[in-house]
Amino acid sequence: MEIPAPFRRVRAVLTELGLDMQVRALLRRERRVLARLGAAAASAGTQEPGELGNLLAQICNGRLKLDELRASIGASLEEDRADFMTASRWMRPVIVLRGLCSRAVLRHQVAIGRRSLAVPHETLGAAVAKSERSRPSLPPELFRAVEDARADLCVVLEERSHRLAPYGGSALPKWFPHLGGETKALGRALWMQLRPTILPRSPALVGLAVGWWVANTYTDSHFRSVLHSLGIGQGGHRVVSGETYRTMIFWLPILAAAVCAYLADRAQLVIQRRYSRASPDQ
Repeated sequence: MEIPAPFRRVRAVLTELGLDMQVRALLRRERRVLARLGAAAASAGTQEPGELGNLLAQICNGRLKLDELRASIGASLEEDRADFMTASRWMRPVIVLRGLCSRAVLRHQVAIGRRSLAVPHETLGAAVAKSERSRPSLPPELFRAVEDARADLCVVLEERSHRLAPYGGSALPKWFPHLGGETKALGRALWMQLRPTILPRSPALVGLAVGWWVANTYTDSHFRSVLHSLGIGQGGHRVVSGETYRTMIFWLPILAAAVCAYLADRAQLVIQRRYSRASPDQ
C-alpha cells in the first residue's frame, strides 16, 4: 500500500533531521582530528611558508604562555607551602584560601589559552592535511583519521542528497531555519522574567531574611507570646503594639534590602577603581 503524501513528507523531515545531526557530529569529529594533526605539526616544528608560518608562530607563542601559566601554578603551590610552615596557626587558613583562589584564576587562564589554540590548530591541521611535504615527519594514523572522518562525512552527505532530492534538497518548511533563533529569543525572554523569582538578588535575600527574623522574634499577641515562650507553636515571643509590628514587618525588610544594595554598589565601585586599568586619557 502506498504511503500518503503527508506521511511521506513527515518521514522525509524526520530523515533530514537525523541526517543533519549526523553531519554535525561528523563535522565536529573532523575538526577534532584536524586540531590533533595541527597540534602534532606544531610540536614537530614543521616549517610552513607565508601565512601558515605566522600561524605556527602564533601557536608557539600561545604554548609558551600556557607553559608559563602551568609553571605559575606550581610556583604558587610552593609559595603556599613555604608560607604555611612559617605562619601562625590563625593565618594558615588565609594562606590556604589565597592559594586556592590564585590557582583557580591561573587554571581559568590556562583553559582560556587552550580554547584559543583550538582554531589555529584546526587551521594548521587542514593545511598540513593538503601538504605532502609534512607527511614524513608526522604520525600516519592522524592523516588516516582525517581521511576516515571526511569519507564518513561524504557518505552521509551523499545519502542526504539522494533522499531529499525529490524535495529540492530539503523537506523542511521555509520557516524552520528561523525557528531556532526565535526559540532562543523566547527562552532568553522567559529567563529574564523568571530569574528574579528563581534566583533572587542579594538585597532581596536580605529582605526575606530580615522579614523572617521579625516574624520569628516579635508578635502583637500576648497569648501567642506566652505559648511561644512555653515552646508551643512557632513565631515571636517579644510583644509589641500592632502598629509597631506592622511597621517593622513592612519597613525593616525594605530598609535592609536598600542598605544591602547600597553596600553592594559601593563595593563594586571600589573594586572597579582598584582593579580596572585607567584609560590613557585619564
